[in-house]
Amino acid sequence: MAVWQRIARHYRNNPTVMGDDLLNEPIPTYPGLAQSFNAKLEPVYKKVTAAVRQVDRHHILFLGGAQWNTQFEPLGPPFAPNVAYTFHLYWDKPVAASIKRYLAWRDKYNVPMWLGETGENTDDWIAKF
Repeated sequence: MAVWQRIARHYRNNPTVMGDDLLNEPIPTYPGLAQSFNAKLEPVYKKVTAAVRQVDRHHILFLGGAQWNTQFEPLGPPFAPNVAYTFHLYWDKPVAASIKRYLAWRDKYNVPMWLGETGENTDDWIAKF
């Protein structure tokens, strides 16, 4: 919490910073990790959010889903204002159905979603998507 507070304090008045991505790709898909740690993700986000908000109430806080920023089931309804949820999308076809579950999460809780990483690193895939 102290590290995030220090970072937030340093950048709190910087208009070139859009926000803070609190945990990039938390809880990978390694065997046993999801079962052990998914339930702990939201409590950690709440603690870090509270620490950051003590010094910076303005920047967006990005909350990534579990398992490489792909699973939002471990998270409940939004617990703080000025929060966006970030997901990553790889190894999918460049069609709208690939992001259907993220749009459903967005619509369920009326929250902004940010596609933080995607692509198969080809110009053709990116253009189609």
